[in-house]
Amino acid sequence: MPGPENRPNDDGDAAITRLLGRLREGDAAAGEQLVPLIYERLHARAAAAMRGEHRQVTMQPTVLVHEAWMRLQSSPAASWEDRGHFLRLAGRVMRNILVERARRRRVERDSGVDPQVIAVTIGGGAGDQVELLDLHAALERLTARDPELGELVDMRFFAGLTLQEAADLLGRSVTSLHRSWEFARSFLLRELGSS
Repeated sequence: MPGPENRPNDDGDAAITRLLGRLREGDAAAGEQLVPLIYERLHARAAAAMRGEHRQVTMQPTVLVHEAWMRLQSSPAASWEDRGHFLRLAGRVMRNILVERARRRRVERDSGVDPQVIAVTIGGGAGDQVELLDLHAALERLTARDPELGELVDMRFFAGLTLQEAADLLGRSVTSLHRSWEFARSFLLRELGSS
Protein backbone atom coordinates (compact mmCIF):
# COMPACT_ATOMS: atom_id res chain seq x y z
CA MET A 1 0.00 0.00 0.00
CA PRO A 2 2.34 2.69 -1.17
CA GLY A 3 1.89 6.36 -0.51
CA PRO A 4 3.59 9.37 -2.01
CA GLU A 5 6.80 10.14 -0.17
CA ASN A 6 7.12 13.83 -1.00
CA ARG A 7 7.70 16.03 2.03
CA PRO A 8 4.85 18.51 2.33
CA ASN A 9 5.37 22.21 1.94
CA ASP A 10 5.16 23.71 5.44
CA ASP A 11 3.79 27.00 4.04
CA GLY A 12 1.06 25.08 2.21
CA ASP A 13 0.26 23.11 5.36
CA ALA A 14 -0.06 26.31 7.39
CA ALA A 15 -2.26 27.86 4.68
CA ILE A 16 -4.55 24.83 4.71
CA THR A 17 -4.86 24.99 8.48
CA ARG A 18 -5.60 28.75 8.35
CA LEU A 19 -8.23 28.28 5.65
CA LEU A 20 -9.86 25.45 7.59
CA GLY A 21 -10.06 27.78 10.58
CA ARG A 22 -11.68 30.49 8.49
CA LEU A 23 -14.09 27.96 7.00
CA ARG A 24 -14.96 26.74 10.49
CA GLU A 25 -15.74 30.36 11.41
CA GLY A 26 -18.19 30.60 8.49
CA ASP A 27 -16.01 32.18 5.77
CA ALA A 28 -17.36 30.46 2.62
CA ALA A 29 -14.63 32.04 0.47
CA ALA A 30 -12.06 30.05 2.45
CA GLY A 31 -13.51 26.86 0.95
CA GLU A 32 -12.87 28.11 -2.57
CA GLN A 33 -9.28 28.97 -1.64
CA LEU A 34 -8.84 25.60 0.06
CA VAL A 35 -9.78 23.46 -2.95
CA PRO A 36 -6.64 24.11 -5.06
CA LEU A 37 -4.39 23.45 -2.08
CA ILE A 38 -5.83 20.02 -1.37
CA TYR A 39 -7.09 19.01 -4.80
CA GLU A 40 -3.82 17.64 -6.20
CA ARG A 41 -3.18 15.44 -3.17
CA LEU A 42 -6.73 14.09 -3.03
CA HIS A 43 -6.79 13.53 -6.80
CA ALA A 44 -3.50 11.58 -6.65
CA ARG A 45 -4.89 9.35 -3.89
CA ALA A 46 -8.19 8.90 -5.73
CA ALA A 47 -6.30 7.89 -8.87
CA ALA A 48 -4.16 5.42 -6.91
CA ALA A 49 -7.16 3.94 -5.13
CA MET A 50 -9.03 3.54 -8.42
CA ARG A 51 -6.09 2.19 -10.43
CA GLY A 52 -7.59 -1.30 -10.39
CA GLU A 53 -10.90 -0.20 -11.85
CA HIS A 54 -11.97 -1.68 -15.14
CA ARG A 55 -11.63 0.68 -18.13
CA GLN A 56 -15.39 0.84 -18.61
CA VAL A 57 -16.05 2.06 -15.08
CA THR A 58 -17.55 5.52 -15.33
CA MET A 59 -16.33 7.03 -12.06
CA GLN A 60 -13.07 8.89 -12.56
CA PRO A 61 -10.73 10.14 -9.81
CA THR A 62 -11.96 13.68 -10.45
CA VAL A 63 -15.54 12.57 -9.76
CA LEU A 64 -14.42 10.84 -6.55
CA VAL A 65 -12.62 13.98 -5.37
CA HIS A 66 -15.63 16.18 -6.17
CA GLU A 67 -18.03 13.85 -4.38
CA ALA A 68 -15.69 13.67 -1.39
CA TRP A 69 -15.42 17.46 -1.32
CA MET A 70 -19.21 17.83 -1.43
CA ARG A 71 -19.58 15.44 1.49
CA LEU A 72 -16.82 17.14 3.44
CA GLN A 73 -18.46 20.53 2.91
CA SER A 74 -21.79 19.21 4.16
CA SER A 75 -20.17 17.80 7.31
CA PRO A 76 -19.90 20.06 10.33
CA ALA A 77 -16.91 22.28 9.50
CA ALA A 78 -16.23 22.75 13.19
CA SER A 79 -14.99 19.16 13.28
CA TRP A 80 -12.02 20.05 11.06
CA GLU A 81 -9.41 20.88 13.64
CA ASP A 82 -6.47 21.31 11.27
CA ARG A 83 -4.95 20.12 8.00
CA GLY A 84 -4.12 16.69 9.37
CA HIS A 85 -7.58 16.11 10.75
CA PHE A 86 -9.10 17.24 7.46
CA LEU A 87 -6.88 14.87 5.43
CA ARG A 88 -7.67 11.95 7.73
CA LEU A 89 -11.38 12.69 7.33
CA ALA A 90 -10.98 13.08 3.55
CA GLY A 91 -9.32 9.66 3.37
CA ARG A 92 -12.18 8.11 5.30
CA VAL A 93 -14.79 9.84 3.13
CA MET A 94 -13.13 8.67 -0.11
CA ARG A 95 -12.96 5.12 1.22
CA ASN A 96 -16.65 5.28 2.17
CA ILE A 97 -17.61 6.52 -1.30
CA LEU A 98 -15.64 3.71 -2.96
CA VAL A 99 -17.13 1.12 -0.59
CA GLU A 100 -20.68 2.35 -1.29
CA ARG A 101 -19.96 2.16 -5.01
CA ALA A 102 -18.42 -1.31 -4.69
CA ARG A 103 -21.46 -2.54 -2.76
CA ARG A 104 -23.79 -1.23 -5.48
CA ARG A 105 -21.67 -2.89 -8.15
CA ARG A 106 -21.63 -6.19 -6.23
CA VAL A 107 -25.44 -6.14 -6.11
CA GLU A 108 -25.49 -5.42 -9.86
CA ARG A 109 -23.00 -8.20 -10.51
CA ASP A 110 -24.93 -10.67 -8.36
CA SER A 111 -28.12 -9.83 -10.24
CA GLY A 112 -26.34 -10.43 -13.55
CA VAL A 113 -26.38 -6.81 -14.67
CA ASP A 114 -22.69 -5.97 -14.37
CA PRO A 115 -19.86 -8.51 -13.89
CA GLN A 116 -17.19 -5.93 -12.97
CA VAL A 117 -16.09 -5.39 -9.37
CA ILE A 118 -14.01 -2.58 -7.95
CA ALA A 119 -10.46 -3.66 -7.23
CA VAL A 120 -7.66 -1.69 -5.62
CA THR A 121 -3.91 -2.14 -5.74
CA ILE A 122 -2.39 -2.74 -2.32
CA GLY A 123 1.22 -3.40 -3.26
CA GLY A 124 3.79 -3.00 -5.98
CA GLY A 125 3.30 -6.35 -7.71
CA ALA A 126 1.09 -7.17 -10.67
CA GLY A 127 -1.02 -9.55 -8.56
CA ASP A 128 -1.48 -7.13 -5.67
CA GLN A 129 -5.06 -6.18 -6.51
CA VAL A 130 -7.90 -7.05 -4.20
CA GLU A 131 -11.59 -6.34 -4.28
CA LEU A 132 -12.29 -3.11 -2.43
CA LEU A 133 -14.98 -4.68 -0.27
CA ASP A 134 -12.54 -7.36 0.89
CA LEU A 135 -10.00 -4.66 1.79
CA HIS A 136 -12.71 -2.69 3.59
CA ALA A 137 -13.76 -5.75 5.63
CA ALA A 138 -10.13 -6.49 6.55
CA LEU A 139 -9.59 -2.85 7.49
CA GLU A 140 -12.69 -2.89 9.69
CA ARG A 141 -11.30 -5.97 11.50
CA LEU A 142 -7.97 -4.17 11.96
CA THR A 143 -9.76 -1.06 13.26
CA ALA A 144 -11.76 -3.15 15.75
CA ARG A 145 -8.48 -4.59 17.03
CA ASP A 146 -6.57 -1.30 17.04
CA PRO A 147 -8.35 1.93 16.03
CA GLU A 148 -5.07 3.85 15.60
CA LEU A 149 -3.80 1.25 13.10
CA GLY A 150 -7.04 1.53 11.14
CA GLU A 151 -6.67 5.30 11.13
CA LEU A 152 -3.05 4.95 10.00
CA VAL A 153 -4.13 2.85 7.00
CA ASP A 154 -6.79 5.43 6.11
CA MET A 155 -4.21 8.21 6.38
CA ARG A 156 -1.61 6.42 4.28
CA PHE A 157 -3.68 4.57 1.72
CA PHE A 158 -6.71 6.77 1.21
CA ALA A 159 -5.51 10.25 2.25
CA GLY A 160 -2.02 9.71 0.82
CA LEU A 161 -0.04 10.90 3.82
CA THR A 162 3.62 9.93 4.08
CA LEU A 163 4.92 8.18 7.17
CA GLN A 164 6.50 11.47 8.27
CA GLU A 165 3.19 13.35 7.89
CA ALA A 166 1.28 10.63 9.73
CA ALA A 167 3.91 10.56 12.50
CA ASP A 168 3.65 14.33 12.87
CA LEU A 169 -0.14 14.15 13.07
CA LEU A 170 -0.14 11.31 15.58
CA GLY A 171 2.74 12.70 17.65
CA ARG A 172 4.90 9.62 17.14
CA SER A 173 8.37 8.97 15.79
CA VAL A 174 8.70 7.82 12.19
CA THR A 175 10.52 4.67 13.35
CA SER A 176 7.71 3.74 15.72
CA LEU A 177 5.06 4.50 13.14
CA HIS A 178 6.92 2.51 10.48
CA ARG A 179 6.69 -0.57 12.75
CA SER A 180 2.95 0.07 13.17
CA TRP A 181 2.54 0.52 9.40
CA GLU A 182 4.36 -2.76 8.67
CA PHE A 183 2.20 -4.55 11.25
CA ALA A 184 -0.98 -3.09 9.73
CA ARG A 185 0.09 -4.06 6.20
CA SER A 186 0.98 -7.59 7.34
CA PHE A 187 -2.34 -7.93 9.15
CA LEU A 188 -4.30 -6.79 6.09
CA LEU A 189 -2.35 -8.97 3.67
CA ARG A 190 -2.84 -11.97 5.97
CA GLU A 191 -6.56 -11.25 6.29
CA LEU A 192 -6.91 -10.77 2.55
CA GLY A 193 -4.97 -13.93 1.82
CA SER A 194 -7.28 -15.97 4.00
CA SER A 195 -10.50 -14.51 2.55
